[in-house]
Amino acid sequence: MPTPTRLRRSAALFALWCTAISPLVGQAPSPGPTPIQPAQVEALVQRAFERFAPVGVALAVLQDGVLLAEVAAGRASGTTPMTPHTLCNIASCSKAFTAAAVLLLVQDGVLHLDDRVVDHVPEFRLADPWITAHLTVRDLLCHRSGLVTFAGDLLWYGSDYDDAEVLRRLERLPIPQRFREQFGYQNLLYMVAGLVVQRRAGMPWEEFVERRLFAPLGMTLSRASAPRLPAEAPRARPHIDGQEVQDHPYVACKPAASIYSSVHELSFWMRALLAGGKVGEQVLLSPASLAEWWRPHVGTGPGTGANPADLRGYGLGWFVSLERGQKLVEHDGGMPGFLSKVSLVPAERFGFAVLNNSNDGVLNEALKRALLTLRQGGDGLAVIDDLAKFKQRMTAREAATVQNRVAQRQPNTAPSVPLAAYAGRYRDAIYGDAELALDGEALRVVLVPSRSRLHGTLQHWHHDTFRVDFPDRFLPFALLRFQLDSAGKVAGFRIDCPIADFDFGALDFQRLPGKP
Repeated sequence: MPTPTRLRRSAALFALWCTAISPLVGQAPSPGPTPIQPAQVEALVQRAFERFAPVGVALAVLQDGVLLAEVAAGRASGTTPMTPHTLCNIASCSKAFTAAAVLLLVQDGVLHLDDRVVDHVPEFRLADPWITAHLTVRDLLCHRSGLVTFAGDLLWYGSDYDDAEVLRRLERLPIPQRFREQFGYQNLLYMVAGLVVQRRAGMPWEEFVERRLFAPLGMTLSRASAPRLPAEAPRARPHIDGQEVQDHPYVACKPAASIYSSVHELSFWMRALLAGGKVGEQVLLSPASLAEWWRPHVGTGPGTGANPADLRGYGLGWFVSLERGQKLVEHDGGMPGFLSKVSLVPAERFGFAVLNNSNDGVLNEALKRALLTLRQGGDGLAVIDDLAKFKQRMTAREAATVQNRVAQRQPNTAPSVPLAAYAGRYRDAIYGDAELALDGEALRVVLVPSRSRLHGTLQHWHHDTFRVDFPDRFLPFALLRFQLDSAGKVAGFRIDCPIADFDFGALDFQRLPGKP
């Protein structure tokens, strides 16, 4: 049996959770900003590379609105070195670009933030008809629809569904939270925002982002999705536990997470934003757009910083908080093998972008905390060391959690029915179908919408529960628990796959009549 895959923490949830530990490290000895030197940035990256041992990492820092330093270490893929020009999937840092695309259309006068979504995408439906009728473009961008965090992400992650099919199934997702009152981080609704852009601009979201944002910014190598990258592009490959993994194909949901860029070209993006939305003398985003973009529209919970008055919220494509009395706007991104972070302190015209192709969110957070500590005259290297030790403790806890999960296996049990009785076709009302077939003396499962990523051979675990190791290294091992009806026949199954990013537990596969 394969070694248990360690549990993984999503980039978005990690970013929210990590704020709880930030007061424990890097407390600033002085209240005002201290100029950082390029050599200090280089030292931070070197220390982080030594302590975290990533495959590759790149960092760009802007100070007083101009590029201070850009540093890289490690490998992009194979023996190719990581450089500041290496292109990575920036994942959910793409959301700021999607929100900016919407704001450009608002500036063009063809769209309003408080337009109803159904007026631009008439086929849009949520489970609640009233929310469907009243949900606005603004609501899409600030995650206050009533859907919970990551709801429905298995519809697009590794699946063959296109945007139209995901949109059709969106109506089936339950809405357990209060509309416009509670935060629920949503990738699917950023897909819808991209459809709004497409309908109003008369061109695909990818083309609009590249024409209206990348081109004026001078982001000549960046692309809105991987298939648009030139063959010779200096592209990193994603890695998990040091091993290269398959890049995500993004059939659907591109506006949420599909952009490829480098820290070098993200520095052009940050420079324009820190210049009040200007590229040279050209106004890209107006002061009014920036004000809406960076204003909290929904709370994400009380702050945990040194100042008890700190509040944290979400703007339009950005998390917004206070960092020692100054507004901090930032976003993290994560896809299997890629982690990204873009952070800005607009009042100080200070910002930075971190990319790594090692799936290591603690590394990015450590560089962030170290830089902010340096800005306050503190010891950034000590912050790197502290968070490296924290990661070791976190890794140990995760390993213990996995071992505890393995220890719960009950020995000397047997399935209730012959293996052939589990074979058949099953359906989850939201997600779609699953197939189980007897292959020789073993059962194989395929989740049909994601047949290239979610499949595997079942190994008996205990009773009517079976283990499957999906080929996707991002996922821990899963347990399929079959239910029998009152006649002793297999009626359905549920999946236990403990990962924060995807709610496998929400899937409820019921057996369909007839043969597979």
